[in-house]
This record gives sequence, C-alpha cells and structure tokens, in this order.
Amino acid sequence: MAFDPKDAVDAVRDIAVNAVEKSADIVENVTAIIKGDVAGGASGIVQSSVDIATDAVDRVKEVFTDKDDELD
Repeated sequence: MAFDPKDAVDAVRDIAVNAVEKSADIVENVTAIIKGDVAGGASGIVQSSVDIATDAVDRVKEVFTDKDDELD
C-alpha cells in the first residue's frame, strides 16, 4: 500500500493527544515528589514517559505498515 498523508496526520494528532494526557500524569507525579514521595513520583514519571514513547512507536508502525492491532 502507498503512504497515506491523512493517516500520518491522524497519527501525529493521536500521538499529541496521548502525550498531553500523559503530561497531566507527569505533573501529578511531580507533585508527589514535592510532597516527599520521590521514589513513587520518579517511577510514575518514568512510566508515563515510556507510555508516551510506546504509543508513538506503535502509531508510527501502524502508518508505515498499514496495520491496526485494534482491528484484530
């Protein structure tokens, strides 16, 4: 299949939406660090960051391979 620019734009939008949602989680984890839960807050920040990256990679793979795992 050919590369579809609309799919790429949709993927970028989805990645941005997910990143913004996860950013709220990161802010909550920073609050936890400020309140003294350094280990829990740092762990949450790392997990949210990994989630952002994983989602981005998955969406990019979908665009270039034309596969959507959710349809399986």
